[in-house]
Amino acid sequence: MPLHETEAFVLRSYTLKEADKICVFLTRDAGKLRGVAHGARKLRSRFGSSLEPFTEVALTYFQKENRELVSLSNCEIIRSNFDLAARSEMLAATEYLAELVLEFLPDHEPNERVYRLIAATLESFRQAPADITPQSIDAQVRYFEVWLLRLAGFFPDLRRCGSCDKDLAREASVWLTAETTPQCLECSQRRGEELRPNVRQMIQVILQKSPKAFFASTHDHRALGQVKNITARQIQRVLERELKSYELLNRLKPEIEMSEIRD
Repeated sequence: MPLHETEAFVLRSYTLKEADKICVFLTRDAGKLRGVAHGARKLRSRFGSSLEPFTEVALTYFQKENRELVSLSNCEIIRSNFDLAARSEMLAATEYLAELVLEFLPDHEPNERVYRLIAATLESFRQAPADITPQSIDAQVRYFEVWLLRLAGFFPDLRRCGSCDKDLAREASVWLTAETTPQCLECSQRRGEELRPNVRQMIQVILQKSPKAFFASTHDHRALGQVKNITARQIQRVLERELKSYELLNRLKPEIEMSEIRD
C-alpha cells in the first residue's frame, strides 16, 4: 500500500459503523477522494476536530489497488474554519459551497484552480467583519457559483452570440435561452431572459477580481439577483435537481430582499 501525503479540504463526513467515519476530501494533488477514518468517532480519536467541513488539513493516507476508499493514517489541521459556523448564515453558505464542489468535481482529478478558489473564498469569509450583512454573504456565494461553473465548463460565454457568433460586446442587451445560450437581438427576437449591461458588468467584475477584492467592493444587489437566477438555473440544469443545502441558504432571501427595498 503506497503512502500519500497532500494538503486537502474536508468537504463532508459520514458515520460508518460505531467508531468510524467516511470522509470526502478535495486534495491538492489527487483531486476529490473518499477515505475511511478508523476510530474517528471515539472520544479520544487521533483525528480530533480535523474532520470538520472545510478544514484545511495535511492528509496522510494509504491506497490499495482497485479500492475506491483510501485509508486515512493522519490528518493535521493547517487552518480551521470552525469560527465560520458560529453564524447560521455563514454556516449555510459554506455547506452549500461544499455541496457544489462535491457535485461538480469528478473523483481523482486534480484541480488546482478550484482548490485555490476554495482557499481564497474561505479567507475572505474569515476576514469579514463581525457585522457582515446577509447581502455580502450572498454576493460571495454568487462569486463562487460563477467561478465554479466557469471552471467546470458550464458558465455561458457572454462574449459571442451562440447562434450567429456575433460579437456581443457592443450589444445593449443579451438574451439567454432556456438552455442559457446567449443570443443577440436579431437571433433572440427579445425572447428569453434579458441581461442588461449592469448584469453583464457584474459578471465581468466577478471574473476579474479576487474573492477578497470582490467581497470588499460595493455590490448592485439587483444585478446580483439576476446573476443568482442564471447560476441557479444552470446548476439545476446540469445536475437535474436542486441541491439540498440550497433551501437552507435561501432562508437568507427575505432579509436580503427587505434590505434592498429599504435601500
